[in-house]
Amino acid sequence: VYIQRDIERDIERWLESREIIAIRGPRQSGKTTLLMRIKDILKNRGVDENNIHYINFEDDLMRIKFEENPKEFVEFYTSSDKKQYFLLDEVQYVKDIGKRLKLIFDSFERIKIIITGSSSFDLINLGAYLVGRVIFLNLYPFSFSEFLRSKDKKYLRLYERIRVDLRNEIEPKETVFLEDLNILLQEYLTFGSYPRIVLERSKEKKKELLKNIFITYVEKDIAGLYGARYRERVVRLLKAIAYVSGNVIKYEMLSGNSGLKYHEVRSIMPLLEDSFIIFVVKPFYRNLVNEIRKNPKLYFVDYGIRNYLLENFENPDFDKLYENFVHNQLKRYYEVRYWRTTSKAEVDFVLKLGKEIIPIEVKRKPKVTRSFRSFIQHYRPKRALIANLDTFDRDTTDGHIFNIPFVCF
Repeated sequence: VYIQRDIERDIERWLESREIIAIRGPRQSGKTTLLMRIKDILKNRGVDENNIHYINFEDDLMRIKFEENPKEFVEFYTSSDKKQYFLLDEVQYVKDIGKRLKLIFDSFERIKIIITGSSSFDLINLGAYLVGRVIFLNLYPFSFSEFLRSKDKKYLRLYERIRVDLRNEIEPKETVFLEDLNILLQEYLTFGSYPRIVLERSKEKKKELLKNIFITYVEKDIAGLYGARYRERVVRLLKAIAYVSGNVIKYEMLSGNSGLKYHEVRSIMPLLEDSFIIFVVKPFYRNLVNEIRKNPKLYFVDYGIRNYLLENFENPDFDKLYENFVHNQLKRYYEVRYWRTTSKAEVDFVLKLGKEIIPIEVKRKPKVTRSFRSFIQHYRPKRALIANLDTFDRDTTDGHIFNIPFVCF
């Protein structure tokens, strides 16, 4: 069963342009399946199947041939003077991939290249060689809308009707099916958003699949980049992060709990972010100098991985997971920060939409906290939001504050 991905619209926009499309995302997020979907889209547009070439570089024989002579490799597959489409999967295995793709791009005009890469994808190398020649798109595990599409399109239509687009005016919408969406949200937050896990019905198999995804990540990405001796310590680090996700992190505490040195923890954080395990949220300050001095907050890309690390699927901490969910939904469309003062006043999220600043607090029940009020008085935002379980209205005492259900993000 193929579930349509939100990213397809962006891919179709760039499909006929000259630029290389680079699709990056975690393992098991559906990149190979998406390439097969792109193949179908091209065939539906009238492209001859013989002019579409899927190559997986996990195949060592293919990889070695490509590395030895990229131009001959492309010429071998080019059977006519028609435009050729190359769908290159798992390019992170290719040595100096950026250099080789540049050679192909500059040598052949009538080809379109679409590549995928996962965690250890050498994007720095790639970006350096392909300046102005590549469009990067991220494929995460299922968004909430994709999750609903896999369940029942009636719920997807409902979600699309009530979802808030903060680039427009907020109009509270009522629905008698809010509780149904909340039940589905709890399933989404318990086992996470990896496509294979969403489509699996057995809870026990879901847990086993999550375990396999995590082990593969640790074996291939962590051990591959840091060596096997770091593996256990990085797993302990991830467990420590799972316990404190959503809080402002203290590197000293993470160091003590993981057995890694302070500087090792700091150096591993970008890897965990680049390999799509965590999101790093930096603080919001008008004085930008302060940003680099303040520690970030961390959230998990996938909720199931967090619960696996905590060994808790039966009674997960939904308050923490709701906050993680709101962050991940916002992250898809906006720049997200958090706000905290030296006196410990804190707002969960602050969005920057052009010149507009929108504070967002996450509470199961709508409540204007002292910290939230402090931010509003200091920055005078046009709109302030309280993400909550089931209330969608405008605050009667302060017309700038909107209460919005989690499932409307």
